[in-house]
Amino acid sequence: MHKFRLKPVIASLLCLVFAPALAEGEPPMQKAFSPSANSELPIFISADILQGHQDRDFEAIGHARLSKGEQSIVADWLRYLKASDEIEAKGHVRIEQNGNVVTGPELKLQIRKNVGFMEKPQYKLKEVGGRGYADLLQFAGKDKYTLHKAVYTTCPVGNDDWLLKVSELDLDQATQVGVAHDASITFKGKPILYMPWLDFPTGNQRRSGFLAPIFGSTASSGEEVIVPYYWNIAPNMDATIAPSILAKRGAMLNSEFRYLEPGYTGEAHFNILPNDSITKKTRDEMRLLHKQDFGDGWSGELNLQRVSDSYYYLDLSPLVTMTSQTVLPREGHLTYSGGWWNFTSRVQNYQTLSNPYIPVVAPYASLPQLLLNASKDEIAGMDVALNGEYDDFSHPVFVNGKRLVLNPSVSYPMRNSASFFIPKVGLHSASYTLGTNNTQRLPNSSIDIPYASVDTGLYFERDNPMGRQGLTQTLEPRIYYVYVPYRDQNNLPNFDSAPMDFTYAQMFTENQFSGNDRFSDANQMTFALTSRFIDQITGDERLRATIAQRVYLQSPRLIPVTTSTSDVIAAVGGAVTKHLSFDSYFQYDPRNWKTQFASMYAHYAPETGKLINLGYLFNRTILPLSSYAYGNPTATALTNVLPAAVVAQGYALNQVDLSGQWPLAQRWNGVGRWNYSLANRQLLEGTAGVEYDADCWALRIVMKRFAIAYQQTATAFFVQLELDGMARIGSDPLQALRMSIPGYAKTNSN
Repeated sequence: MHKFRLKPVIASLLCLVFAPALAEGEPPMQKAFSPSANSELPIFISADILQGHQDRDFEAIGHARLSKGEQSIVADWLRYLKASDEIEAKGHVRIEQNGNVVTGPELKLQIRKNVGFMEKPQYKLKEVGGRGYADLLQFAGKDKYTLHKAVYTTCPVGNDDWLLKVSELDLDQATQVGVAHDASITFKGKPILYMPWLDFPTGNQRRSGFLAPIFGSTASSGEEVIVPYYWNIAPNMDATIAPSILAKRGAMLNSEFRYLEPGYTGEAHFNILPNDSITKKTRDEMRLLHKQDFGDGWSGELNLQRVSDSYYYLDLSPLVTMTSQTVLPREGHLTYSGGWWNFTSRVQNYQTLSNPYIPVVAPYASLPQLLLNASKDEIAGMDVALNGEYDDFSHPVFVNGKRLVLNPSVSYPMRNSASFFIPKVGLHSASYTLGTNNTQRLPNSSIDIPYASVDTGLYFERDNPMGRQGLTQTLEPRIYYVYVPYRDQNNLPNFDSAPMDFTYAQMFTENQFSGNDRFSDANQMTFALTSRFIDQITGDERLRATIAQRVYLQSPRLIPVTTSTSDVIAAVGGAVTKHLSFDSYFQYDPRNWKTQFASMYAHYAPETGKLINLGYLFNRTILPLSSYAYGNPTATALTNVLPAAVVAQGYALNQVDLSGQWPLAQRWNGVGRWNYSLANRQLLEGTAGVEYDADCWALRIVMKRFAIAYQQTATAFFVQLELDGMARIGSDPLQALRMSIPGYAKTNSN
């Protein structure tokens, strides 16, 4: 989507110069002269020559300066009339306050009334580097100012690449409201936006009113104009209502409502497109997120989302990331946290969005789900825990049923600075009351599976290893034993379980399945060794190396293995230098001399705007398509997406990932990502673009091509002009760049 959003910076920053008029601040200058004893703050005048009449008028000639508080007025000649409290200044007049400066040839000002004028003012704003000029500045009363034929830019002096021109700008600091008449923006001398009238807040105080319009276009909806209205309902409540016109589809209304209270907060979104001219149907979206703290440990949350049809985000979302949305949650939960125990009651359902590119199988709904987690340490030296879960699962296709799971455990940790020894025993107990679906009915069932484990390790360390000063090396051997007897689970349903990936963390768990419907049998030991090189000053890990392997004392039956030992897991990584870091992870089969899994990633960032990421991912075989029990929808979903040969044989991952940003020439920067699958010779994601960073504006041109399904891709094209401190025009590539290039940073100042 091509968009334009105006930031009303000029008005709010001009108020820093002109208001509050002559406020509190600095101590008197040397050679200062204070003629006013009755005003709120004394006025101090200094010059090469001071002359006048006591308590009547004063004239300052040569390097004249009048100061009151933080504001100073400097001129070649200055006269102050005490009776009328009026200043008249001529010749290189300069107003200074908080680093902001306004200059002009002449100034007349009644200080207390703040009434007067300055001809041909020029101003500079310290905080944002903005500058500008006008034909006339009118002081229109207390906290009120008017600029006639004003011009503003953040470009340096001598560079007018872009200008904001305003026929008349009224500022009211008391109400913090600005009104611009006949406002336009020019770029390289060409007008790119015109607004006949615009009002906006000039301070932090919120107020109701129209925001700057947004102009854009999309391939599916055509040209688009959005006119948002901000409604400041209350200090803790607001709304934004944004009617829009989509050239190809018709009129659409977007709305957002936000609220914040001490005990609760939330936001609601409702968007509707009545009678879409293309689909001939009404399209709408609703989202509600509410969080509440009831006190005494009780809290709750609602997350409700729905759209009218599966193609809503593909057709109408302004964000590329939303086009891949496939599942929308509809859930609410109530939680109690009682210190050593907590309880959650949840209802959870989903709307599934499917399309030809992303086939999706609906997840199970839990109506309800009850969770109890309790743990108590140091009971006669033991740590006691209980995890309980009750679910009422429902699905339009798969087996429905109720499940109760209890998992009590007791451990006896023994730790000191050099070692740890943690024996643990527990029980996995699951009971099922099953219903029917369209195909079959399963009998009610239950299962109890005890388990025991021992986790032990040692810590060794030495300073200055191999003569490397400032480093500490550790050596950390670890042994983990787990025993779980085999229990036949073929007749149990599978609502949420699947084998976990073989990883270092998985080697130190009792159960090799995620979820609660399967519990793997085991009689096995894991041996691991870790060594770290730690910077003694910063505590950074300069290098970390780990190796681990599992030994099967008895071959498991639920997830069968054919050898007595597992693959070897190894990992090496660390912050080698201040600018270079890397991580690598390997799974190696020593019996067949094959690498089963490899992941390598390096990150080099010597300074902002210079970045290189290099990654490689290899997984020899992925076989998620055979379900270990009835009811797991993963196989069905992948079968719909992948070719028959891939479904039958599994498929390998073999991917190269290169991304970064780097200066190409003066002011030109390149950005890009190349994520390519060597296994099926498909570009998974390609991003290429350039950024031009001028003194006060930036141009970004980015193209992104990404896979949306097997051998199916989509392309997005972004062009954006950013005027520093003022506006962004065109489709915004920044979110896409941040997601594609880890560590990406804007190079321009705004």
